Amino acid sequence: MSGSDRRPDRTSDDPDTLHAEFDWDVVSPSVAVMQTVAIAADREAIELSPLIETLDPDALDELIVHTSGPDSAVSLSFQLDEYAVTVTGAGDVYVRTKHVHP
Repeated sequence: MSGSDRRPDRTSDDPDTLHAEFDWDVVSPSVAVMQTVAIAADREAIELSPLIETLDPDALDELIVHTSGPDSAVSLSFQLDEYAVTVTGAGDVYVRTKHVHP
């Protein structure tokens, strides 16, 4: 996975959540979200609903990149298809892989 410090893994405290770490200087948050959700869904990113149908990818990138850093407390959570997604300014993407009820 390009721009990732390590392969996505299941978090030890919640096996239904996939976690990936990114360097926002290398990969944009919107691309990182689509890559991580695609892994969680076991599908190609092109097969997923476009991110723009959920939120503005440029706004996501601006918010996260401009507030990024190892100590950043900024995070944004949203639902993409049946996945709950959280993106942090510290470079984390969490995707809850069990069915999420809106």
